[in-house]
Amino acid sequence: MAIKSFKIENFLQSPAVVHVFDAIDSTNNEAKRRALTDPDCAVLYVTDCQTAGRGRRGHDFFSPKGSGLYFTLSLPVNGDAADVQLLTCAAAVAVCEAIEALTDREAQIKWVNDIFIDGKKVAGILAELVQDDGNHPARVIVGIGLNLTTAHFPAAFAATAGCVGDTDPNRLCAKITDGMIAMYHNNNSVIEKYSKLNLCIGRIVRYSDADGDHTAKAVEIAPDGSLIVEENGRKKSLRSGEISVIPI
Repeated sequence: MAIKSFKIENFLQSPAVVHVFDAIDSTNNEAKRRALTDPDCAVLYVTDCQTAGRGRRGHDFFSPKGSGLYFTLSLPVNGDAADVQLLTCAAAVAVCEAIEALTDREAQIKWVNDIFIDGKKVAGILAELVQDDGNHPARVIVGIGLNLTTAHFPAAFAATAGCVGDTDPNRLCAKITDGMIAMYHNNNSVIEKYSKLNLCIGRIVRYSDADGDHTAKAVEIAPDGSLIVEENGRKKSLRSGEISVIPI
């Protein structure tokens, strides 16, 4: 189904300016380019093809034509700087809730920003803060890439890449956006929801830091979105980085 700005607008419950592109390098890149000239409201940048999609920590995000929904929500920062970690958590919750509401599938979160269905990654999230010319926080942008189908993916991705399946991308985009905007303005329940949807809690995970490679038990999600792990009776807070979950 084609992605159209008027269709997204019809499904949206929250006011937002919507820009749809046939193809673009990256919706996050476009949001950053326009950040300081955007109107003082929510703005959406949406496509079904990115030629230079980006993930966290400089990773590429595979975004071929006709396979997914790729969009960025740009929001003005009012007052204190937006908490990018908390916004990432909010976006993950919004994606899971929208998938559950619009499909018959159950989605889970792998800390910190990956969405999984049936053990395979179906979505990734990249939140970034944009500063104005005076180095003050101006806008926060949250990019989301979802696989709607993997029919055209290389065979090498088959073991790890999953998809949401047959659903209207316009309605899905609007549903996720409404959820993110609501939690941006009232984030009291974000961590509680994020914790319940997280597939890592209670599992053994691997991670690396300056001291080397570690194996630890994921214990809980802290109020700031950090992952609390326990290793040899000692707890540690992981604020960023990547983990892998050891299969049961």
